[in-house]
Amino acid sequence: MKTFISSLALLLIAGTVDAKNCEYSRKMERVVEIGSASNLEVQAGAGALAIIGESGRNNVLLEAKLCSSQQDLLTDMDVASEVQGKTAHFETRIPKQPLLQSNNQYATIDLTLTVPADAALEVEDSSGEALISNVKSLNMTDSSGELKIAKVSGNVAVIDSSGKLSLSEIGGDVEITDSSGAIDVKDVQGNVVVHADSSGGIKAKRIGKDFLVERDSSGGIDVEDIGGDFTVVRDSSGGIDHKRVVGKVS
Repeated sequence: MKTFISSLALLLIAGTVDAKNCEYSRKMERVVEIGSASNLEVQAGAGALAIIGESGRNNVLLEAKLCSSQQDLLTDMDVASEVQGKTAHFETRIPKQPLLQSNNQYATIDLTLTVPADAALEVEDSSGEALISNVKSLNMTDSSGELKIAKVSGNVAVIDSSGKLSLSEIGGDVEITDSSGAIDVKDVQGNVVVHADSSGGIKAKRIGKDFLVERDSSGGIDVEDIGGDFTVVRDSSGGIDHKRVVGKVS
């Protein structure tokens, strides 16, 4: 399974790099000792992001490709790390506006973190595809780009602005707030709550407990194999289909 997940991470990274010429680039790789820290905070700017949990690991392997249109931009780019008590913090540092106002200028950092599998994550991701897998829990805010979350043993909470959102093999509860893009949820042992979905369809399969949609503005809702109740509080447009719901449907 580790090889499979690593391959997915490499595909995410390669896809972002290949989308542009990457005129100037450099690679970073280092091991960050985190001691007894079990909470990981990640702030990532433009570029692909992959965070992969690994059983038995007690440090963080940081791998990054820094890519820019100008040498001076590349010089100012970095990935910072800091450990304070029970929390380890990682942050990509990319030059901000007005340095990147021209359409011909770009600066991105494709970041892969291999972390302990028992890590609890707090993630803020600006733009680019992201993959989170095999960790204890996740609280994430994602601005744009496809987001894939898999094999989280505890709870997951996601605020996603745009791009497809996929979640699978979640051991706890799931909370989603989504502005646009399809939502695909499957193999969740706990409850699933979609607080808001502005546009894009919602699909769910094999949910252990209740599935609740509080507000859906547009797009169809298609669920099957729900272990508890299936409830849609408000739906503005789009069909609602359900199969094999153990509890009440309302």
